[in-house]
Amino acid sequence: MGKMQRTKGASFERDIVKDLVAKGYDDAKRNLEQVREGGGDINLPGYLLECKRYANIAVYKWLEQAEKAKKDGQIPVVVARGDRKEPIAILYWSDFMGMMDNAEISEAPYNPLVAPDKAKGSI
Repeated sequence: MGKMQRTKGASFERDIVKDLVAKGYDDAKRNLEQVREGGGDINLPGYLLECKRYANIAVYKWLEQAEKAKKDGQIPVVVARGDRKEPIAILYWSDFMGMMDNAEISEAPYNPLVAPDKAKGSI
């Protein structure tokens, strides 16, 4: 991987951490030791985020990478962004449905990325 690709990837990871911190996840941080120690790009309680920024994305390959890197109790999530596109979060449907099982039904849509102490009526 060239320097430009590493810079592009690191910048994307910083943007994702910034968004998570803005939502109240103050402990979200990049995993700078992942090459040596393994793991995903960003550790967040209950989640392992594998961040990818490419013009074309290989979704299943990335989900398999996150699945292999996760620890017990973590939900593998791939965060990807195509060139000139909004970032997307990709997870297995079964994990998404498990999250929905834990959601309270209310007028406001359930947002699992809102920190519990910041959300109104959170579970």
